[in-house]
Amino acid sequence: MSPPGGTETGRCDERMSAETRRRAILEFLASQGNVKVDALSKHFEVSEVTIRKDLTELEEQGLLQRTYGGAVFSHRSRFNAPLLEKLHVQGDQKRAIAQAAVQYIEEGDCIILDAGSTTLALAQLLASKPLVSKFRSLFIITTSVPAALELSRGGHQILLAGGQVRNHSLALIGPTTVRVLADHHADRAFLGTSGITLSHGYSTPNPLDAEVKQAMIRSSTKSYVLADASKFGHASLARFARLEDIDQTITDAEVSPTFVEAFAKRELRLELANVVPDGEEPAGIADPIPR
Repeated sequence: MSPPGGTETGRCDERMSAETRRRAILEFLASQGNVKVDALSKHFEVSEVTIRKDLTELEEQGLLQRTYGGAVFSHRSRFNAPLLEKLHVQGDQKRAIAQAAVQYIEEGDCIILDAGSTTLALAQLLASKPLVSKFRSLFIITTSVPAALELSRGGHQILLAGGQVRNHSLALIGPTTVRVLADHHADRAFLGTSGITLSHGYSTPNPLDAEVKQAMIRSSTKSYVLADASKFGHASLARFARLEDIDQTITDAEVSPTFVEAFAKRELRLELANVVPDGEEPAGIADPIPR
């Protein structure tokens, strides 16, 4: 694909999704450092209004910074690049799961937010203008440096747990992190997971990460696991919870019916979030299973 503004404009697939187009915009930014609305409009053969909407969405995700007539890379996007790249994988699903999770947060809550791409989607949502207006007194404890950066845009009270910083994910782990969590109590904890199976429960590849997640569960009244359907059926090295240890799991409708039936049979709460294609308005949230 030729850079916008060059001698070759190319012809883009008219059916290109908004998410695909926005990924391409980020690729242009990575190679050029800046982009212009008019050049992007010509390259992708869409209106300038559509491009401005793309840039606004990417700015809200912390991936770029708007300028007059275009955009440049934000320092936050360079800092969080590996994790933000993960956020694009199953991006619609992760945003839908985050939207479903918000309904369980109440004004004045203290919540714990785990590290990971799906919980980062929740952090981005909490930093958005509508939710900043809705929640004026949230206290958020997080073990994710990227999540703390996102939440700071919303003006929320944030406690960034101390500890060892993992490369790439910028998650905090280790005994210091566990101690900080043990010294606090939260109304709800929102956790990510690398795998979910009926026999092994919820798991992660890193035993230190598993200890942190266990501390989150112990320190909260209710715990929620946020995981897209691709996590089901996979077991990682270290289990951090049995299925029965988690109050509710929120996923998307692509999850196998085997898991839906198994959760219902065990009377475990599994919610399937409505996944809305990028660019469309959400039509609501699916009911939890079971009631």
